[in-house]
Parts: sequence; C-alpha cells; structure tokens
Amino acid sequence: HLERIFTIPHAAMIYAIERPFKHALNTLFYGREPYQVLRSVFIFLLATKLLGRLQYVLRYEGLRSYLLRLLTPYLKMLPMVRAKLDKEMQKTMTELRAKFSQDLTSPCTALPSKGMEKEELLKLMDQRKEQDTKNWINGKITGAVYHGGQEHYDFVGQVFSRWAFCNPLHPDLHPALRQMDSEVVQMVINMYHGGPDACGSFTTGGTESILMAMKAHRDWGEETKGITEPNIVICTTAHAAFDKAGKYFKIQVRKARPDGDMAMDLKHMKQLIDRNTVAIVGSCCQYCHGTIDPIQEMGKIALKKNIGLHVDCCLGGFLVPFMEKAGYPLPPFDFRVPGVTSISCDPHKYGFAPKGSSVVMFSNKELRRYMYCYLTDWSGGIYATPTMVGSRPGGPVAATWAAMRRFGEDGYVQTTREIVGATRTIAEGLKQIDDLRLVGRPEVCVVAFDTKKGAGFSCYAVADCLKQLSGWELATCQNPPSVHLALTLLTAKHAESFVKDVKAAVARVKESPKLYNSTAGVYGMAATLPQGFIEDAVGAYIDAMSEAHESAAPAA
Repeated sequence: HLERIFTIPHAAMIYAIERPFKHALNTLFYGREPYQVLRSVFIFLLATKLLGRLQYVLRYEGLRSYLLRLLTPYLKMLPMVRAKLDKEMQKTMTELRAKFSQDLTSPCTALPSKGMEKEELLKLMDQRKEQDTKNWINGKITGAVYHGGQEHYDFVGQVFSRWAFCNPLHPDLHPALRQMDSEVVQMVINMYHGGPDACGSFTTGGTESILMAMKAHRDWGEETKGITEPNIVICTTAHAAFDKAGKYFKIQVRKARPDGDMAMDLKHMKQLIDRNTVAIVGSCCQYCHGTIDPIQEMGKIALKKNIGLHVDCCLGGFLVPFMEKAGYPLPPFDFRVPGVTSISCDPHKYGFAPKGSSVVMFSNKELRRYMYCYLTDWSGGIYATPTMVGSRPGGPVAATWAAMRRFGEDGYVQTTREIVGATRTIAEGLKQIDDLRLVGRPEVCVVAFDTKKGAGFSCYAVADCLKQLSGWELATCQNPPSVHLALTLLTAKHAESFVKDVKAAVARVKESPKLYNSTAGVYGMAATLPQGFIEDAVGAYIDAMSEAHESAAPAA
C-alpha cells in the first residue's frame, strides 16, 4: 500500500515531464538521418564541455593568464625567441656563477685521497662560520635569524650534537628521543588549546607541515566524500607551500583576493568553494604583510560546508599564543575556534629551536590518520611513516625540546613582548613618513610598506637605498608591490634606528630616484613577462646555486 502511495505520483510526475521533452526532441530531429542526429549530439556535448572549461578559466585563472600559459611553450620554440632566451640565460648563469663563487673558502669538489686532520678541519669550519655570521650579526636583516645569541646557540648545539646520529624512525633504539618527540608535539598542542583528541606530528619544517595537512585533507575528502578532483581555497597572500602541495598532490589551488588590509576576502572565498573543496586556509599571520585572516568567520564557513580549515601559524607560531599575556590580545585563532581542523607551527622560528623543527596539529586522530603513509606488503616488512620523510636526525627534536623547556612560558611571553612591541613601534614610525603607506596590518611581527601614489619612486628603490646607506636587508614582495621587515629578537633592538634609516633613505631617493632602481627593474620586467619565462630565469638561479666551484668564476 505504501509502495503504491509513493510510486504512482512519482511515475506520473516523470511521465508529465517526459512527454513534452520527447515531443520537442522528435520534432527537432524529424526527417534527419541517424548520422545527423549523432553529429548534433556530439557538437552539443563538445560545446557544453568547452563552455564549462571557459567558465572555469574565467572564474579561477583569467583568460589572459590561461592564454599565456597555453602559448608560452610555442613561443619558446620560435628561433628568434629561443636564441634571445639562450643568450640571456647564458649571461644570467655567468653572473650568478661569479656571484656564488666570490666567497669560496678552500674549494673542494672531489673526495681527498687522504683524510684531513681534525684540527685543520675545525680551523676551516671556524673560517667558514665567521664568513656566514658576518652577514647577519649586526641585526639588520629580515627574518632568517630569530635569536642571534651565541650563548643560546652554544647550549642548543650541545644538545643537538648528543642526538645528531639518532633516528626517530627507530623508537625501540631511542626511547628517550621518542619521548621528546611526542612531548614537543603535546606542548605545542597545549599552546594552541587542543582538546583531548587533538594530536600532531613533528616535521622538518613549515613546508612539510603544510604539505602533510593538505595531504590529510585530500585523502579525507576522497574517502569520506568520494572527491577525486580536490581543491583548496586560499588567499593570494597565503604561503607558497600551499601551491607546492597543489603541485605535489594534484590538488587544485583556488585563490581568493585579499581585502584592503590584505586579509582573506570572505565573499570571494565563499564563491570559490564547491562540492570538491576539501579545505580552506587562513594565515595567522601571513608572511607578506603580517595580516591575520578572519579565522573565526572562516571557521563558521568551514562548519557549514563540512570542509577542513587549516590555520597556518608557521611564521608567528611562538608569538601569537603568547600575545595576550604579553599585552597584545588577539581574537581566537586556534582550536578554540569551532571548525579549525589543522594548524602548522614552527618552533625553529620564534621558538628559537634549530632549523628543521615544525609541528603539524590536527583536531582529532581520525584526520591525522589520513596523513600517514602505509606499505603493508613491502618485501622489507610492514612500513609506515607519519610524515613525508623516513629517516630524520634526532638533533632537531632534542634541541627543540631543550629550547622550549629552557624558555618556558615566561620566556616566550617576554620575547613576544619585545618583538611585537618593536613591530608596533616601527609601524607607527613609518606612518609619519609622508611618502610611505603601510600595506596590510602589522599585527604580529611583520611591517610591510609601499610608496604612496604620486611619490615619484618605488618602495623597491627605498629598499635598495636603505641597503646601500645603512646595510638593511629587506624582503621584496609583489602583487601588490611592497617591501617588508620581519622583526626578530635580533632586530627588535634596532626598531627606532630602522625608522630613522628609512626616513634618510626616502629623502635620498627623492633627490636621485634613478640611482636606486635595480630591484624595481627586475620586478617591473617580471610583471610584463609570461610566467614560463620567469620560471626559466628562476630555474637558472637554482642551478647556479647548486653548482660546486673549483675556483672563483670570472665575472660577465
């Protein structure tokens, strides 16, 4: 009886829809040959496919970018273009080889026939260490060196050396190392208010943490939702590691535009989410401009859409958890926000641990399982790893544990107060310089600026002049143009002098703007070239950087 109640109306509805459709189709193809019918159907399907592709290109890539990407390989094949590219590439390689070989110390490109004496090797190492230290010891750099104190480095180095040859892949051989590994992860989880089911893993850096989080969300989407063509939605200001995850794991990366403060434009982000979206990404804070994305609002959207929300705290990982106690409160950004499913955090930045130290966290163990890699039928036995690497050094694990224990919460609150305070001081100082404007919000540890419209010179010119006059090394950003300083414990003490130096640089550039245009020229040229041509130049840089030299190369 129930079957008849539900089936008869449904059948009548289907028949009512089918009749006019059938009549229209028969009328359209009346008197045509079967081939013509098939041909019309094929053309219709092809047109539908092309229109769908065009809609995708217009929405996610842009027609100009798509055409340039499509045509660039063919442009490179043209003899005139190929000859010009080869000539410029050879010139670039010659210049880069000269640059990278000018500071060589005792070049060695082959294994010596006899081993060197320990004393001789240590002397050479001291020489090389002095050379590498001179470029940052004055504290006039952006990021890179986050502590700078030799006493701290000596302590961390002692701990590092004791576990340098231990491998966390073998917990049965190194139970103490396994303990420290798990305790570092749990301490960081507690910093980010993880619940009882929150968990994570120790990784080799922020990029690996991000890769693992995206891999976990990709596999989660496939298993629980059947998603085979996954995408993530990020802001254009998100870290490049998310694009790398897209390339490595075949995840489409959709990019939402930023708002006026360089934070995620929520309206645009929502437009980019569809049934194949596995996660959205927020930064706290982002690298380029120091802005924090609206994590709470993004959490609500993630819950509504039943997708993941990854919060990238790689840069500010050991600042943002302590800002409230340091006197700089922030809205919730961590596992306190419903909808946050994973977080990345780097102790090797403001946690003052050695390089090769990061933590990826998940809101629950089920999601973390999707990060793992299992090989249960390998000839060498059952093999499984939590992250990308197999063997990894125990030194970073032990040294990170020691650094965190040594500083403690009080220590990190104090360093946060110094660094964030210096960031705010510089931001207020730059606001007083007529020709400059801040880009983004300097909420944590990054201050970015550009020149105002009509200034007559670029921010890149200011950075070039600043380096020549005062020795400051700033980071160059693009889309939109800006330069930034990432404050560290080493640079925080120079906050007031930095503002004075920028004022002097602006005054000098206004007098002679054409003298300081090297960086502006490079980025201006890059803005006019297709991406494929820029990739060739960047590839040449990486090639030259990787070359060993037997002697100094001649300049071009």
